Amino acid sequence: MSQKDSDINTKDYFKEQKNLVRISFEDLLSRVKLLISKIKDLKNENILLKENIKNLNIKISELKLQHTKLNTELINKDKEISDLKNSVLNSAYNKIPIKDKDNVKTRIQELITRIDTHLEQYDEGEKY
Repeated sequence: MSQKDSDINTKDYFKEQKNLVRISFEDLLSRVKLLISKIKDLKNENILLKENIKNLNIKISELKLQHTKLNTELINKDKEISDLKNSVLNSAYNKIPIKDKDNVKTRIQELITRIDTHLEQYDEGEKY
């Protein structure tokens, strides 16, 4: 009977080991599935982040173009102001009528106001 008990104990031992291996395998399988799910989520997140970077780069390019345009406008306005100032200075020697001088002065003031407005808008844009 001892041989028989020994055989039963051995069978029980192997059954128990088989169950432990099965449980370990199922646990490992569930962990692998969880990791695969996380990888898929990270891939999706990565795709969204790449799209956001692309959109931000486009926005940066648009803002650079707008900045260049504003700088060009400011340069043109500065040139116009210089021309008008020179005209006023030259008019002092040429005896240009006061009405024309007043028109030039008014135009200079308008241009300066517009430049100040552009600069304020640009400063506000940099804050954001």
